[in-house]
Amino acid sequence: MIGPKDLLNIALKIESTGYTYYKNLAERSEGEAKALFERLAEQERDHSRKFKEILDKYEQDLNPSDEVLGYLESLAEMSIFPKLENTPPDDLREAVRRAIEVEKDSIIFYSEILGYVPEKEPVQAIIEEEKKHLRDLLRLEI
Repeated sequence: MIGPKDLLNIALKIESTGYTYYKNLAERSEGEAKALFERLAEQERDHSRKFKEILDKYEQDLNPSDEVLGYLESLAEMSIFPKLENTPPDDLREAVRRAIEVEKDSIIFYSEILGYVPEKEPVQAIIEEEKKHLRDLLRLEI
C-alpha cells in the first residue's frame, strides 16, 4: 500500500511533470502565451522544491488512513499523470484545456494532502498558486 512518503513523492512527480509540460508549451508558443508558460514552468519547479523540503522535514509525522492514501494515489495516477506525461498536443487550445484540467485536479490532490502535513502553510501557498495558474490559463486567449 502507498504510504505518506509516497504521497509527497507523487506531489513531486506532479510538479516535475508539470514543469516539463509547461516548458514544452513555452517552446512552441509566442508572446503572452510563451511568457505565461515559462512562468508556470518555473513555479512548478519551485513547488517541487517546497514539497521536497516538507518530505525531508516531516517524513515520519505523516499518517493518513489507507483509504485516503489509496484515493489520492488513484487520483494522481488516473486523472493527473495521463494528461501530462504525453507530449503536449499540437493544438494549443487542447494543450491549455488539458493544463486547466490538471490544475483543477492538482488543487484537489493538494487540498487532501493539506490534512496530513504538520506544517500547512507551504502546502496552502502552493494551493493558492495552483489556483492562480488556473485563473491565468482560463484568461489566456488563444
